[in-house]
Amino acid sequence: MTRMLVTGGSSGIGLALTRHALARGWQVSWISLDPAEINAAQDALKADFPDAEIDALCADLTATDALDQILKWIRKTAAPDILVNNAGIGVFGASPGIDPAREQAMIALNISALHAMTRAFLPLMEKAGGTIVNIASNSAFQPVPFMAVYAATKAFVRHYSLALDRELKEAGSNVRVMTVCPAAVKDTPFKGAAGMEGLRTFESFTSTTADEVARDVMRGLDGKKRFVVSGAKMRAVYALTKLAPSALVQVIVRREVERV
Repeated sequence: MTRMLVTGGSSGIGLALTRHALARGWQVSWISLDPAEINAAQDALKADFPDAEIDALCADLTATDALDQILKWIRKTAAPDILVNNAGIGVFGASPGIDPAREQAMIALNISALHAMTRAFLPLMEKAGGTIVNIASNSAFQPVPFMAVYAATKAFVRHYSLALDRELKEAGSNVRVMTVCPAAVKDTPFKGAAGMEGLRTFESFTSTTADEVARDVMRGLDGKKRFVVSGAKMRAVYALTKLAPSALVQVIVRREVERV
């Protein structure tokens, strides 16, 4: 049986991905922060998957002892076949007006925790083989005003994941890394927590849903893809922006972060 471990699995993309995995009969585990959210999500899944057992660890991925806690927990079962580094947060606003502590917390989760999980699970997954799925963003393709640090963290995820996958491929590793860059997801708690309600990007024709991202991830896993742009309309725009002048792309990006 395929085993999938998802960080931030109890909401948003992680929860949508869990539904698709359970529909295939996979075993799913979560690492999530909010115990109430974990319990509510587990109860909701029972309606459609009454036999599903979601083993969940309530943990703060940015805590100094988080990795030790996670590795101790995972030794009770087995290393996953698929690790999905999905947990992430955003902060919106002009940089001088944002509390630096909020940006540091975002860097700690979006970059440091993802890096730590990737490095820790690589050797655990090497023998049997598997896939590490790192969730980046369409913000990873260019600088984004008013989301400056968020976009930079996702650029790190994209660059790091693509480079690491190439290294592993050249080394003949049994582990691959799949980088996923979703369009703005309009139906998750993310935009509210990030203070991004009302931004044009969540209402634009390129926006996507958590379920569409989950379906794209599953197709990427089936096809052994290494890079996935999620959202059919976003894929078309991504192809066009590679041909457009960078100045024009920046004008479009700036418009997307306006409130409507």
